[in-house]
Amino acid sequence: MSTLPFNNNPAYLRGNFQLEPVTAVIKQHVELVCFFLIVLFFVGNAFIENSEKEKVLANPQKNDFFYIDYRAIDPLSDTRFRYVPLKLLNVDNDTLTFKVGNIAHTTPVSPSQHAKFDKALLLRNYYRVDNLVLSKAKVSNLVASGAIYDARRPRNIYINGWMVLHLSELVPE
Repeated sequence: MSTLPFNNNPAYLRGNFQLEPVTAVIKQHVELVCFFLIVLFFVGNAFIENSEKEKVLANPQKNDFFYIDYRAIDPLSDTRFRYVPLKLLNVDNDTLTFKVGNIAHTTPVSPSQHAKFDKALLLRNYYRVDNLVLSKAKVSNLVASGAIYDARRPRNIYINGWMVLHLSELVPE
């Protein structure tokens, strides 16, 4: 018999909290844990993308990309090819000058879907010939109405791993 006033059992020495029941519950419900981790990943990713969009819309810079329903600007444009990217060429005091993309979609798609045509960036007709000049007030109205549904600032020459700029177009910081 031990003369110590407490039991030498290792469980007794750890205290009242034991990890074995917690890990057993996690092992029993591993699919729920995985589900919650996946949901957390997608919610976090959506939050990051939304904050990036808000940052770009609040302070537009050269080479930013805006994704727009072009029928809000030109109601006579083709309804089948209405969602296009706009590349910001120049920011003046009250106006923004854009280059309008030629590759369009029938539904609003993510910037990654638009950028997947990065091989087309090497073609001459990737953008339309004429520039689009909009006032900052008109752009903010388009954002408020939902016509501009997304915006991205490329990191280096890429958006989400897809090439959107030529190396010669990089803006020195």
